[in-house]
Amino acid sequence: MDLNARPLRAFVAVAELGSFRRAAYQLGISQPALSAQIREMERQFGFDLFARTSRHVTLTAEGSLFLDRARRLVLETDWMNQAARAIRSDELRVGAAHHSAQIPERQALIERFMRTNPDVPLRIRSRTHAQLYEELAGNEIDLAITLEVSPAGIHRSALDPAAGREVRRWVLGERPIGLLLPEEMAGAPDALTGMTIGRLNRAHGIPLSEAVAHWLAQAGAHAVDMPEGDGPSLVRYGALLRRPVVSLGWFGAPPPTMIERQVATSLRTALVVLARPDAQRRGAARFIAMLDSDQETARDLPSQ
Repeated sequence: MDLNARPLRAFVAVAELGSFRRAAYQLGISQPALSAQIREMERQFGFDLFARTSRHVTLTAEGSLFLDRARRLVLETDWMNQAARAIRSDELRVGAAHHSAQIPERQALIERFMRTNPDVPLRIRSRTHAQLYEELAGNEIDLAITLEVSPAGIHRSALDPAAGREVRRWVLGERPIGLLLPEEMAGAPDALTGMTIGRLNRAHGIPLSEAVAHWLAQAGAHAVDMPEGDGPSLVRYGALLRRPVVSLGWFGAPPPTMIERQVATSLRTALVVLARPDAQRRGAARFIAMLDSDQETARDLPSQ
């Protein structure tokens, strides 16, 4: 079985370069060997892929029709081999919301795991909030790191909701949702009625964006869209446009020209790690053991 799709790669190379000689050089094989691969493909398909002259090689009509499919098959083969390498190496696949790279707690967690488990290959995949749940359910990632609205209620897994199986969930920390105000608004009243506020978009998931939108509406604020509406971007545009914006509290100290204000809402966000309940791969098992140990340590600490 040819797991590298060599004949298809040969066909694509000749089609793209327009030359058997240049394609053979690119592929690192002899020109006669390349020609033999193409002739065997044509024999098996029952039609010619190329029209050959002494000076030119051009695709036939049939070859043109087949080229896009061949490219897709080569790409799928590359992905298949990449997946096989990851399985062989027992690579830990962590999906993370794109904005989480700017959260110090997330950085510290990943770095600590890498220091204590240098033998575990690790790959972090930047994903949208929705993609994280889809890929976790589809076993495309072992763990997911993201922000969720808190209190979250019951989070049922897409793996098997009818059976009541839950995604395992560890809370790394929580932050209250507040506002960032331009410093010249430091004396503004605490009430949000009539205040124009840059709102959160769906980059952090629909539940969180809708919870924040509902809170602003109840408070009588006028919520507006900013050029970008994820948490870190709101901080940046609020400072640039001198406008109050929603603050999730995770992305470091506010700019010098902005002040943070706590508001009268019970809404909070939680930084969470999610895992399938049946996660068994070595890297995932070690990461889960680290999370479990952290939780046990936190439970044993005396309350302040």
